[in-house]
Amino acid sequence: MDPEAPLPEGVIQLKLSPKAEAIADAILQAVKQSAVIVTQLLQETVDVREDMMNGVLRSKEITLAAQYAAVKQFETSRDKNRAIYMHNKSLIEVAGPDLVHKLYKAVQVLKQDVLVDYPLLYISDNPKSSNDVLIGSTGSWSPLHQDLPLFCTSVILVLEGHKEFAVVTDEVAASLRVNLSSGCWDQPFTHQGIIYPDLQSLVAATGGAVLSLHAGDLMVMPPRVFHLARNCAATISCNFSVCTMENVPLVLGQTLLRIEQCPRDVMHFDSDFTKLLVDCTKSLLQHKPVRASSMNSLTSRRKLPPVKSILTSSVRLMEWYTTLQLIPKGWVEGFWGDVRMRLLDQLHAALPLHNRAAAPATSGAAATAAAAGPPGAAAGFAAAALPTSVPRPLSTGRAMVPKGEPTREGPRRATRSDTAAAAAATAAAAATAAAVVVDGDAEAESPHAKRAKLMNGHGAAPAAAVAL
Repeated sequence: MDPEAPLPEGVIQLKLSPKAEAIADAILQAVKQSAVIVTQLLQETVDVREDMMNGVLRSKEITLAAQYAAVKQFETSRDKNRAIYMHNKSLIEVAGPDLVHKLYKAVQVLKQDVLVDYPLLYISDNPKSSNDVLIGSTGSWSPLHQDLPLFCTSVILVLEGHKEFAVVTDEVAASLRVNLSSGCWDQPFTHQGIIYPDLQSLVAATGGAVLSLHAGDLMVMPPRVFHLARNCAATISCNFSVCTMENVPLVLGQTLLRIEQCPRDVMHFDSDFTKLLVDCTKSLLQHKPVRASSMNSLTSRRKLPPVKSILTSSVRLMEWYTTLQLIPKGWVEGFWGDVRMRLLDQLHAALPLHNRAAAPATSGAAATAAAAGPPGAAAGFAAAALPTSVPRPLSTGRAMVPKGEPTREGPRRATRSDTAAAAAATAAAAATAAAVVVDGDAEAESPHAKRAKLMNGHGAAPAAAVAL
């Protein structure tokens, strides 16, 4: 990669401090000697079919120390069409919580993470671990993907060897194969009718970058960025998903959605997962929402209530409330039942504008009268439920009146147009009445005459219209 080329937005490449390097070296030695069982993979590195995920030819279970020895041995074979890799393994399980926590405290970008404080989440080959370790030979590779959990910042640290990362834009990712093996990086690529000599040329021309990481190098990558990687030597590297407590609801919600879309992704959690949910709820409730009572007092003092605060608090609490309801019981069997109800009750009581005052009990005849409502009230409406004013639609001038309720018409001021209209109506009524009287006997009134009478005298005929 050209050292002067700009990096994509949010992507940062750093070097470990001397203090962090010493801790990383201690972790490296622990990895090389670990007896933790991992899954070793034999990969195809050239022309991998799309249905052959990760190019895996076969796999077997061995210790992590044996994996490191096998990788070093494989380097002497010079088989360019094959490579040895492994499934992700929890770093906190391999190196122990003490060393891992020391590394988190020594690296600035890792300090804000909270998931590391819940180690039982990741004692497995769980691909959604917040920290893991990988050992691979030259040519081993990872397909085009986004890191999980989604909405977590990704941090990659190389402990030994040499690794290349290709960070690509969403547009380019849509045109690439998922199983883009390490042997294909140096082949020509065609994108939007333009032929590029290799992957690095394509990525650099479209807003991405290929980063080269050696021992002690650190790369920070924003959430949901598409990338792929290959090892250019026997390499030991670590991946970290950084998540703050404020982002836990978003991360968990996105993970639930991902598992719903891909049922093969299953997460098995223990008591630490429940502890994380309890701590996250406590953190959300510490931001005291605005109460209805405080809104009324602010309004009475002619002060505008903090509407943005109300909305933000409401949305965050309701989203977290919904997320907790959607967590499968099997994830936290033995821990989740009582805790779930307690957390939901706490969130429900803390929702902004939530009215927790109980209605006064009413009994006997008073209750019956209250339920029946006043005489003439519409069925099903209590007295307090009847509207005090009649709303009018925007499209017409007719009042919308609840069924069974008389129209409430208020007095209004007469205008010149009203006077003129009344005079015209009177004249029209007189002319019509004169036209329909024959030989002293009045014929049946026409509709026009009736309407004129109603407009002018509310049903009483004007004197001028009947005096002959």
